[in-house]
Amino acid sequence: MNPTLLGYLWVALASVASAAATFLIKMSSQAGAGISFARLAWLGSACGAYGLGFVCYAFALERLAISLAYPVMTAITIVMVTMIGTMALQESLTPVKVFGLLLIGAGAFVVSR
Repeated sequence: MNPTLLGYLWVALASVASAAATFLIKMSSQAGAGISFARLAWLGSACGAYGLGFVCYAFALERLAISLAYPVMTAITIVMVTMIGTMALQESLTPVKVFGLLLIGAGAFVVSR
């Protein structure tokens, strides 16, 4: 497989893991305040997802320039977190948010050039 394409695949996987971790942290807040087994289970899962994302990102950096990998990963993660919030948590997706997502995507594209 083309090393650059493989790098993008690793970036995408790192983004999925990061978005999943963010969702898991949000879910931990619904297990109540303070320390409980349920909350620690959600947070432990989030740590595992962040760890997986860290490894995927390390593999991506072997194949891509950091000035390319980080903006792309961040843009993908922001879009994914917004979509998770909209679909799983019934957060609103307003035209302003959509415009913001388009700006983020455009910014990641420009920075990576």
